[in-house]
Amino acid sequence: MLSKAKNLARDLIIPTIISVLCIVVALAGLSVTDSLRYDSLELSHLELWRLITPHFVHLSVSHLIMNLLGLYLVFVFFYRCVSWQYWLVTFFFSGVGISLFIFFLNPEIRWYVGLSGIVHALFMLGGLADIRVRKWEGITFTGLIIAKLSYEQIFGPLPGSEQTAGGPILIDAHLYGAIIGGIIGLFYLFKHK
Repeated sequence: MLSKAKNLARDLIIPTIISVLCIVVALAGLSVTDSLRYDSLELSHLELWRLITPHFVHLSVSHLIMNLLGLYLVFVFFYRCVSWQYWLVTFFFSGVGISLFIFFLNPEIRWYVGLSGIVHALFMLGGLADIRVRKWEGITFTGLIIAKLSYEQIFGPLPGSEQTAGGPILIDAHLYGAIIGGIIGLFYLFKHK
């Protein structure tokens, strides 16, 4: 029983560190969150930290909770499918990649915050890596993520998600994150076949 508790604590260290960072940013106040959020104008003035820091900033407490629940679900379901190095690489590259995609493909977006794009990247990595361990479960889960993304691209955000988050949802961030996570996941899948 004790070893299971130790394993669970070890498995949840990455999302716990990310959670603490998000909570500290939320408690730091508006001036800090404004200086960390994605801002296309400031990014064009080479404030390059804005490529990764917006993913630690949230619109509201409910937005933060929603994103952190998704983050913990990824790790509860898939942590053991992938090494911690892959999780961190995916976190970093999807964060920077999402910001760059928004900058170049969504120039109308002035600012953006939230962890959900990265969560989608991590879900794709986990789902694809799970194919190696539990083939049909991984395929089913990856299919469900693709179906959700397809729904969002056709119909917009899931019903109630904008009200829960406290503002507009940038569904393209979910798509960009899933693409990056999918690429890393496919690389992982074929490398560890």
